[in-house]
Amino acid sequence: LKAQVAQGRLMATDQVEDAVAQSDMSFICVGTPSTAHGTLDLSQVEHVCRQIGDVLKQYNKPHTVVIRSTMLPGSCQHMADLLADVSGLTLGQDLHLAFNPEFLREGTAVDDFYAPPYTVVGTAHPRAAATLEALYGFLATPLEQVGLAEAEMLKYACNAFHATKITFANEIGRVARELNVDGKQVMELLCQDRVLNISPAYMRPGFAYGGSCLPKDLRALVGRARLQNTHVPLLESLAWSNRLQIEHAYEIIAQAVQSKEDTIGFLGFSFKAGTDDLRESPMVDLVERFIGKGYRLLLYDQYVSLARLMGANKQYIQQEIPHLAELMAEDVAHVLRMSKVLVVVSRKGPYEEALTQADSSTRIICLEDILSGHARML
Repeated sequence: LKAQVAQGRLMATDQVEDAVAQSDMSFICVGTPSTAHGTLDLSQVEHVCRQIGDVLKQYNKPHTVVIRSTMLPGSCQHMADLLADVSGLTLGQDLHLAFNPEFLREGTAVDDFYAPPYTVVGTAHPRAAATLEALYGFLATPLEQVGLAEAEMLKYACNAFHATKITFANEIGRVARELNVDGKQVMELLCQDRVLNISPAYMRPGFAYGGSCLPKDLRALVGRARLQNTHVPLLESLAWSNRLQIEHAYEIIAQAVQSKEDTIGFLGFSFKAGTDDLRESPMVDLVERFIGKGYRLLLYDQYVSLARLMGANKQYIQQEIPHLAELMAEDVAHVLRMSKVLVVVSRKGPYEEALTQADSSTRIICLEDILSGHARML
């Protein structure tokens, strides 16, 4: 710092006019604390935006504003409008705005700055993107450009995930302690699995989980915790949140159906693509909700054939869901021909080609896209 000051490359001022007038870019790094009601207090960011806007109005020069303060999606657009209103400049022409979330930890901020996993720039303004790309060009890690709202949401997703990891590990530790198990050793082994546990596996929003393992094992763990009077609210909430995902899917599909006389076609209804296992399949749960409401349905799964089923899976269908057999189609072409609405978990996979053959008037609902926000409209 002393060397940069001596070379005239770094100076400090408490005069906003001096700072803005002598620069091409302003970084806003002020606090966004919680209010007494838990909502976000953006007053400090708004105050600085007004100050910057007042100077820009006076000097009428192009400027780029980069916000680093953590804010919820939509906040940056509010600040952009505020800056434009106060300065009189036009967004995207002589006023450019970006959101550049920071991921610096207290105590290791300098190391984190020089070795980030990536640098994220949220903007719709090419000039802001190009300027920040040049500014961070010395870093070896990639620069990812996304929309303003996606960049804002990313910071919250990261921090929520960190809080979730800490809470999860603590709950496992509480259960382990009561069972006289070394929870630290358990979690150390869990983290050694970089294929499924500490990896991108499962880390994408989409439809609910199901199958013969996750639901029953989670119930067993939570049930044991209750027996020993150990509170594990995060683990207890997982099944509830999973049910909400199924209910949300039902609401989306129901809104897309114009009449109960229209047929809804489901492509794939096992708990995981590529298997014939229907035990605790969330798609079966979803289908049964529509059956209960009197909708017309057709089901097709290229991996599920009643003639080929055996063992526990066959027994499950015969005892738990025998009525589904009546709704199963022999070929995908029949489902495409008869359905007004098609439901599929993912556009990629075994039904990718079939979806291209659907009639243009057929509404296609990909749960993975709709439930994640990747697709905005049905």
